[in-house]
Amino acid sequence: MKKNVLKSLSYTLLTLQRKLTYVFEYRNHTVMTRIAFLLIFLLLFATAISLVYSRYLVKSHNEALKEAQNFMIQGYERTLRSAGEIMARSLEEAIVEAKEQGVDPEDRMRHIIDTVRYEDHGYYFIYDTDGINIAHPFFPQFRGHRRIDIKDPSGKPYIKLLAEAATRGGGFVTYSFYKPEEKTPSLKLVYARLIPGTRYWLGTGLYIDDIEREKARISASFKSIQHRAVLIVGSGVFLILIIIVIPVSLVMISSILEPWRQLEKELQHAQKMEAIGIFAGGIAHDFSNVLGAITSCTELALYEVPKDALIHEDLQHILKAAKRGKSLIQRIKKFSRQTDTSRQYVNMNRVVKECMHLVSSVLPATIEVRTYFTARNIRVRADSDQLLQVIMNLCTNAEQAMRGRQGLLTVCLDVMEVDEEEARSKVIQPGIYAHLTVRDNGTGMKPVVLKHIFEPFYTTRKKTGGTGLGLSMTRSIVKLHGGTITVTSTPNKGSTFTILLPCVDFSEEKEHQNKFEEFPRGSESILIVDDDEDILTSLHKLFTRLGYSVISFCDSPAALELFQDDPYRFDLILTDHLMAGMTGTELAREALGVRSDIPIILCSGFEGTGLVQRIPKDLSKIGITAFFGKPFDTMELCKAVRDILDSQQPSNQ
Repeated sequence: MKKNVLKSLSYTLLTLQRKLTYVFEYRNHTVMTRIAFLLIFLLLFATAISLVYSRYLVKSHNEALKEAQNFMIQGYERTLRSAGEIMARSLEEAIVEAKEQGVDPEDRMRHIIDTVRYEDHGYYFIYDTDGINIAHPFFPQFRGHRRIDIKDPSGKPYIKLLAEAATRGGGFVTYSFYKPEEKTPSLKLVYARLIPGTRYWLGTGLYIDDIEREKARISASFKSIQHRAVLIVGSGVFLILIIIVIPVSLVMISSILEPWRQLEKELQHAQKMEAIGIFAGGIAHDFSNVLGAITSCTELALYEVPKDALIHEDLQHILKAAKRGKSLIQRIKKFSRQTDTSRQYVNMNRVVKECMHLVSSVLPATIEVRTYFTARNIRVRADSDQLLQVIMNLCTNAEQAMRGRQGLLTVCLDVMEVDEEEARSKVIQPGIYAHLTVRDNGTGMKPVVLKHIFEPFYTTRKKTGGTGLGLSMTRSIVKLHGGTITVTSTPNKGSTFTILLPCVDFSEEKEHQNKFEEFPRGSESILIVDDDEDILTSLHKLFTRLGYSVISFCDSPAALELFQDDPYRFDLILTDHLMAGMTGTELAREALGVRSDIPIILCSGFEGTGLVQRIPKDLSKIGITAFFGKPFDTMELCKAVRDILDSQQPSNQ
């Protein structure tokens, strides 16, 4: 269509030029008249080009706004889903605890809902499946009323829709509602889901009028670019059309489109991060096989070599290094997939040390890292992966602030007591808190920047690829763990981030002493299937030396064919999952179809529910007896094989 428009425009201008030539040749006009006609012609030509170009920019403007809106909505949905699921699990635990203590669970839920907030207008509310309100922090008059048929100003029965979404396993509903202390309703995106094991459902949402403001800002920016484009292109064509029209036009078009290209790159950033995650997961899977072979062969050698031999100590060092590699692989896997968070009692000292060890390996030599621990074994109830993400985000920001200079990154961890007065000012509960500070001597921040650094999509590094999500996610994680984060900064002197997390315990921790154990032996027949030859060889030798009768295959269809020929020849199948020709779960289904009582152990480097669903969630339904993630612990695998075979003996007899 664009080619047809340009062709029609060129034909019109050519016709106009011929008519003007006829006038100039056969009419006796003055020089000024001819100049005036020439100026009019150039002006019309420049205007036509400007209009066509303006139309193209308008189209680009609309497409960019649409992509920006989709990106922000998706970000809101991910945030709400994560917050809702975490709160639902917390309420489930609170209900169980209330029942054990003889307390009304609804009173316990109201107390929690009334105290939890996030962002400016973020809160939670609870209904039962009949639409009766249980808790609402800003409208207590709703409590006890059946509101299933209540509608918003547009007539949408939002309570009914939320209840239906919650009973379906969780979902989103958009409707109009009033912000706290405001009389005009705003559009709100709400996520609802059932509290596990109860008849209550939880809702939480964000007002999405911020998207409209962001769209207006982007639209204004594009319109400004568009107006400048029309003026620059029109004036440039009018002034130098005859001399260098084509080169100048190309340069001008390229310079005008550069802001749009930058915006397009920012909108594609999330997709690039997903690709990096998948790539990291693939590397981790392949490296898991390498480490598995090293670990298995080393443990076999340790088992065979006398303890007083000179090579025994060298083998122990190799095994220790391989286990460190296993820990690194597990971190890479956790980074490459999005998993549900689970809170446990976490040693903050270990988390900080592990993170700083990783940070030190990637920081430039111009930055010195110092860590201080004034208390040992500080324990908090949290998700260790999220804590690592928080510390990593802060250290990354500090490195960027110190880039290009001699920097000093200081990380301090201690314990502090927060009294009632200070707790009210920080909107947290009084008590003992783990106190973590991350300090740098970088460029610092101005007060106007400090006011917005925790806002989503706010960044001062747009040109270098900043997304404005790091500190926003950091603040959300800290708040979800019942803590708080503050920052102080002075331009050209540096910044200090302070995190407080509720402390569970900070007593001394006893060191765990690893003891060498004997591998359990056996005489049964095992079928091993894995497409990695190193892993297959090490497992074959391992179980053969332990007394088992082992047959191994790199080809899963060939292994299945052998099993189908004589299914009672084997007592157990040990198989990898991702293999060419037939996956481990497919092999398990076929084998169980031939012999339903054969125990099967599945191994894989792609466990969990990440970006790519590689392992089914419910392995027991398929018939898998046990699952091991690579790189697995050799002793644990041998124990599992022995335990499974021992449990099968009575039924076989």
